[in-house]
Amino acid sequence: MNESSETTDVKEISQAGKIKDLYFDLLKSSKKEIMLIFPTNKAFERQEGIGIIGLVKQVAREKNLRVRVLVHVENLENSQELVQEPFPLKENYQQDPSNNIYIRYIAEHRSADLQETILIVDRKVSFVIELIDDTKATFEEAIGLATYSNSKSTALSYVSIFESLWKQTELYQKLNELYEQLQEHNKIQEEFISVAAHELKNPIQPILGLSQILLSRKSHTLSQDKELLYVIIRNAKRLRKLTENILDATKIESQLLKLNKQYFRLNGIIKNVIADHKKEEENYKQRKIKFAYSSSNDNIIVNADAGRLTQVISNLLSNAIKFTSKGEISVNITRDDTYQQIIVSVTDTGQGIDPEIMPRLFTKFATKSIVGTGLGLYVSKRIIEAHGGKMWAENNPHGIGATFSFTLPLVIQEDHKESIVIDTLATMNDGIEEKRKKRSIYYNSHKTKMKRIFLVDDDYDHTITFKVGLELAEFEVDAYNDSAIALSKFKPDYYDLLLIDVKMPKIDGLELYEKIRKIDDKVMVWFITAYETYYKLKEVPKGEMSSIPVIPKPIEIDKLVKQIKTVLD
Repeated sequence: MNESSETTDVKEISQAGKIKDLYFDLLKSSKKEIMLIFPTNKAFERQEGIGIIGLVKQVAREKNLRVRVLVHVENLENSQELVQEPFPLKENYQQDPSNNIYIRYIAEHRSADLQETILIVDRKVSFVIELIDDTKATFEEAIGLATYSNSKSTALSYVSIFESLWKQTELYQKLNELYEQLQEHNKIQEEFISVAAHELKNPIQPILGLSQILLSRKSHTLSQDKELLYVIIRNAKRLRKLTENILDATKIESQLLKLNKQYFRLNGIIKNVIADHKKEEENYKQRKIKFAYSSSNDNIIVNADAGRLTQVISNLLSNAIKFTSKGEISVNITRDDTYQQIIVSVTDTGQGIDPEIMPRLFTKFATKSIVGTGLGLYVSKRIIEAHGGKMWAENNPHGIGATFSFTLPLVIQEDHKESIVIDTLATMNDGIEEKRKKRSIYYNSHKTKMKRIFLVDDDYDHTITFKVGLELAEFEVDAYNDSAIALSKFKPDYYDLLLIDVKMPKIDGLELYEKIRKIDDKVMVWFITAYETYYKLKEVPKGEMSSIPVIPKPIEIDKLVKQIKTVLD
């Protein structure tokens, strides 16, 4: 090629031999960059046959220039053998950095109107070869006229077309990836909805069915009633746990999970959780599971959210129970002074972790069980990580069961006396708790003045439930399910505690609180609610109201009674 760069030259060539010669000369003359568009994969094959592809690779290697190629592929899978030899293939979008050769594949519907092979050299020269008959086997038979131009404006027009197609392939690839992700997400979501529907319906059925049975039976015994009530309570707790996990997963995704940290002795919480699960298993009777507990130190202090850690340990125990039909579930606490942390491990003798599920064990909806949503482990891991710890799992080395472990930062008591005081208080509390367990929560061991509670909840069933439970615990309860009537009946300097539902018609709980405060500014107030966001959405003034306890529903009456007695006594 001896074309002058100063003179604009545009010409058409009709002879196939001259077209081929000019094609080779232009590729050899390139100095910085080559752009190539092949209209069909057969066009690519024909030009490979005359040596064009080999020359492109040679020029790119010897001159270290950049080559970008757009190839139309009608059926990528059938074309793998064709394109893999000249260029490495990786799905629809790949490159060969070692040769500075980049290749992308044009989707069929995006190149249907493309009927030319287009070559652009150094963004200065364009060479367009018309495709006449794509069925022909040879390069010479398939092509028509070719147009050569060293006009910069013409070359840049083709550059614009090339860059547009190049960008489209990139966007199309990303769209394909997003589509595949969406498909996977939809699949997981469908599986979750199916499992969640199953999990929601299962506990509801015995709650409704057995409650109706208890109401309709004319003759029955106390022991039979207890067994049925255990089933109702157990399924109600399952339903509550599922609801909590779904809400917590939503909070985690929205970065709204907050921790209420305090200093406490971890050993006591773990023992209580084990005791609760042990009691439930004793009522279940269908499994024979033993529970074990061990700790290298009985005075492990942590600065953490006690409620959230209780949730984590409960989730791990529930998970162990679900996959263990017999044997032992053990909880072990060890202190790691090297890394200033404690390690809590829950080990079972169940079926172990399925190898297929192991890589995504702690992700949302990861489960192969016919029960459970796979949310418990996801939520638990995120709670531990929010505390600055780690959580992991592994199958036991002897091949039976699995072990789930997590770490928490250890609180170091520099002052020895402080450690003794904390231990003494914890021991005293454990002693009190042990005594309480030996008697009914409703038993009053000494005669004191009956405490008065003012209860307001617009849900009639909730009002009755709380009132009966609190009166059995020997509280005097005035209960109302109409906030306006409750306000008119309120007696100042009379009640020891107010339990007020937050969301109510007419006068909501926050407004009722403000009105009562004008009448009695000393009485203790607790809010109760099942509507988590409501309390946050309202404009809560700073000061006393912002520190008032908010007890989330559903509420276990025995725990509520313990809380009230602890505060009022």
